[in-house]
Amino acid sequence: MDYKIFLNDLKDACMRWGGRVIITGHDQPDADSVLSAVMLNRLLAKLGIETAVKFPTAPDNVTLRDMKALGVWQEGYLSCLEAGDGLVLVDHHATFHKNMVIGCVDHHTTPPAPVFKNALVVRASSCGKIIYDMAVECALDDVWMKKMALYSIYLDTQSCRSTKFNCEDAPWVRKTLEEFEMDEKELERMGFCLNSFDEDVKTLAMYGYKRYEFKGKRSASTCIQIDTSEKEWGETIPKIVEYLKLQMVCEGCEMWAFVLNMPIESRSDIYYLRENGVEILRLDRLASRSKDVIPIANSL
Repeated sequence: MDYKIFLNDLKDACMRWGGRVIITGHDQPDADSVLSAVMLNRLLAKLGIETAVKFPTAPDNVTLRDMKALGVWQEGYLSCLEAGDGLVLVDHHATFHKNMVIGCVDHHTTPPAPVFKNALVVRASSCGKIIYDMAVECALDDVWMKKMALYSIYLDTQSCRSTKFNCEDAPWVRKTLEEFEMDEKELERMGFCLNSFDEDVKTLAMYGYKRYEFKGKRSASTCIQIDTSEKEWGETIPKIVEYLKLQMVCEGCEMWAFVLNMPIESRSDIYYLRENGVEILRLDRLASRSKDVIPIANSL
């Protein structure tokens, strides 16, 4: 899709909307959702479109920590939606909210397809990178947006190690790192989004919470990133699995996919929890929920 055409169509749709235009990410927004929302808000402001960034559910502690470190997070972002709010979705293209959807920008190309107009869903390392590319094509980019696009890639692809990373972005990533003289090791460590075992089992179990429907049945997924040199992980993971079994019942889920990423070692375990037991898939690479969890869950 031509980015200029899409942006003009989205601009026109926002102008026609009678109420507030809210840019929002998916439930429990991750770093890419937050960065994408703030970047798109900035881009639309350059076109004279007034929008607001709102997230009805809070980011997890790791995301909040990183967004505050980047100076991106504002306390006013966490707010309930109102009935008359029109939504522009970022980093997802299907919503559980009843509000009218004006449009979306997403890099998850997995079904179902968007059922509304003004949908830009293309494969990319991050949603933030799409928004930056759109700004570049429309001559509306700036240094801040370029940096945030780089952070969005690292934070959404396990520092360019997951299958979600688009190899075509590698030259741009390398050039941008050099341009800003950034500490790659420090950025890589942030991109791993490592969880701390100082947090309780309930908090760890619900990191990266996302709702799905697999074959018409309610399902969910959560995901954590660990450093296996921390001795606590061996005894904590079974406790997380037991907690999620109870959570499945509470939420009426048929399946729960718990993704255990080990980014330093570039490997993952995916725990598929169902009523009749737990199946573990071990990967010698980092898992992507859009490319691994959803297709596999749909085949079970």
